Amino acid sequence: MAYPDNRGMQIIRYNDYDAERSTVSLRSTLLTAANFDAQIAAALALRDAIAAITLGLRVSFDVGNRYETVAPGTQASDVDAQRETKWLVRYQDPNGIYRAEIPCPDRSFLDPNNRGYAQIGDSGPVDAFVSAFEAYVKGEGDTTVTVLDIKHVGRNI
Repeated sequence: MAYPDNRGMQIIRYNDYDAERSTVSLRSTLLTAANFDAQIAAALALRDAIAAITLGLRVSFDVGNRYETVAPGTQASDVDAQRETKWLVRYQDPNGIYRAEIPCPDRSFLDPNNRGYAQIGDSGPVDAFVSAFEAYVKGEGDTTVTVLDIKHVGRNI
C-alpha cells in the first residue's frame, strides 16, 4: 500500500563486505516543531536497534537532513555482511500488511526452533528492534503498527 506524501521518513544506507549499498526506508509521523525531539529520539533508537541485528556498515542516514557517518565507499568488516540476504520484516496496521527489508542480517539471531525467522521473544536485540520499530514506524493514517515476523530471505540484486 502507498503512504501519503505528508509523512516523515527515515532513510538508512548500509554497505556490505564489498561496499555494495543497500537502503532501508521507513515512514513515520511528519516531523514538526512540536514532536521533533521525540521523533529524533525514536529514529535514533531504531537506528541503534537495526545496528544490533545487522552486520552491514551504516554509511549514512536521512531524517530531515542527510548525515554521513563514514565515507560512502567504506566496506563492512564482516565477510558475512552480504546485501543479497535480508531480514524481511512483516508488519501490520488496521489497513493492511506491509514489508520492510534490513540488509546484511546477523543470522546468529535466527530462532533455533523456527530456523528461517529471527527469534522474537529473545529479550535481547530482536525484541529491542521490534520495540523500536513499533515506536517509530507508522502505517497509513498515522496508525500504530505491529511486527508480525522477521524472516531471513535471500535476494537476487
